[in-house]
Amino acid sequence: MNFDYRYQGRSSFGEQDGQARLALATNTLREATYFRGVLADPLLAREGFAALYDVVQSDFKWRPKERLAYRLWLEQQDREFVKNFTKHQAGAQAKVIDMQARLAELDQAQRVRRKEFHAARMRYMSFAARSEVEAYRVLDPVITVHPDEMSFEAFSRDQSSYARLRLGFELFANIDDYACGTTNIDFSSALHEHLERLRSYRLTRFDLGAGGFASSALQADAAAPVAYEKRIDLPEGWMEGFLNVHGLISMGLTRIQLSPIDVLNVLKFLLAHKTKISPRALRFELSPGFPVRIVVEPWNQSFWCSPASVYQGTMPQSIRVWGRDRLRTLLRVLPVATKVDVYIAGTGLPTVWLLQLGNHASFTLALSGWTDNDWVGGDAKFDLLTRRAQVSSSELQSVFDILRKLRTTTYADLASRVQLSEEKVKSAVSFMAQDGRAMFDLQTGQPRFRDLFTTPFQPAQALKRAVQIESSDPRAEAAKQLHGRGDIAIIATRPVPDGFKLSGNCAEHPGGSTRVRPQLHIGTQGDIISASCTCAAMTKDGLAKGPCAHVLALRLAHMSKIGLAKHA
Repeated sequence: MNFDYRYQGRSSFGEQDGQARLALATNTLREATYFRGVLADPLLAREGFAALYDVVQSDFKWRPKERLAYRLWLEQQDREFVKNFTKHQAGAQAKVIDMQARLAELDQAQRVRRKEFHAARMRYMSFAARSEVEAYRVLDPVITVHPDEMSFEAFSRDQSSYARLRLGFELFANIDDYACGTTNIDFSSALHEHLERLRSYRLTRFDLGAGGFASSALQADAAAPVAYEKRIDLPEGWMEGFLNVHGLISMGLTRIQLSPIDVLNVLKFLLAHKTKISPRALRFELSPGFPVRIVVEPWNQSFWCSPASVYQGTMPQSIRVWGRDRLRTLLRVLPVATKVDVYIAGTGLPTVWLLQLGNHASFTLALSGWTDNDWVGGDAKFDLLTRRAQVSSSELQSVFDILRKLRTTTYADLASRVQLSEEKVKSAVSFMAQDGRAMFDLQTGQPRFRDLFTTPFQPAQALKRAVQIESSDPRAEAAKQLHGRGDIAIIATRPVPDGFKLSGNCAEHPGGSTRVRPQLHIGTQGDIISASCTCAAMTKDGLAKGPCAHVLALRLAHMSKIGLAKHA
């Protein structure tokens, strides 16, 4: 998948008319999106952008070390050994030693004489490498301007981390003008270096628009800047990354409230201690009415969190999560954070770290279950659990039109405006998210309009693509067969304080005689909190690699029972 970017100027920070100015150049190939105002608290914006850049640049996937230099040196030693092995005469051997000493002197003299040349070449190579990275890496975040905030979204290089920086309009001393929409901004490493010059003691003008700063290096003449263009080859399934994040945060997650110092204490320990011994996990020990205890494995180092972290759940839990090294990207925002909310899906599952920055900004970091099981190419497909009801093309178009007009609203308000049930509206938003047209705001619990593409929305095509994607997943297809053949039965519905638990009896394979027991924990708002099954796959991995066919079949049976789904 190729994406084209065209910027009329470059993003930068500098002085203009005696005032500090941060100018972010937007993609002119997207809809006209702009914002102009005065930033009252540049410190929060600076640290938020620094953390966003750290996430974008991060790559925590393990790769074997390249030992090419060592192999070349070894081959050279072999050649020297063979060459010297044939020299038997003492005179010849002495001559060889003298020549090698003289060669070493000449090499040293050459290095001294060419020192400036090598330094200049290294500077050029560094510049060329950085330009190459900027041209072919996904560095430019997706920015969306809403009536109440701006948000910047991006994935890490290894696709296992998703970050979202939110800047509320209250963060600005005054707002001159803005236009809602979604676009990309030119976010280079040079801009990151410029952003370090933001200071809290002075107001800074914030200009988001097509112009940016006209860099002299990009000007054909003094009158107008030349457009800066990129073509980025996105990884296959890049859209699925946004969908999987949406599917995860739409679930009923276990929420833990922490203080920034609690997270900082854990990170300081991890930075000072390294290990190759398993398990390398963070273990959350949760007891109702008591502060959270975080255990760092394999040292079993315990950190009792602050009194503000009292667990509000009803049942004690012990949850392990992996990929803790990726939390280093939070180091820039922790000092300016006022509180941290951690949302956990379960052992071995993704976590979402939501940091409140002051009163009007926040930073969200969503980590996949582990680095190799990333958001784009990983096995965990949480979007399979977001389908609640079937919607028609006209119903989907109605939801799209209203949400595009309002940009953000509650599900209840959206349902009343389009005269549909909340379940249908949630499902419609899920279809829009799969098509890249919407997102779920974890902080407010509301859907937001966010269009990743420039092509017009076609509801019939969006529904068709959704069917094709589900049909390509063997688990979803097996679930349809199990439900269609009547191989799944709901055997119990048990109320619990935060919803109810649904138990089923299902054939392990369509038409088979072996039975398994799937179970769903459904919250009061219809969101799926957890799922389990006695089948071999989920006994081994749980939800770490996504729900099994039996859990999906139980979900279909439940939707059919309450009259929200149509099945052949």
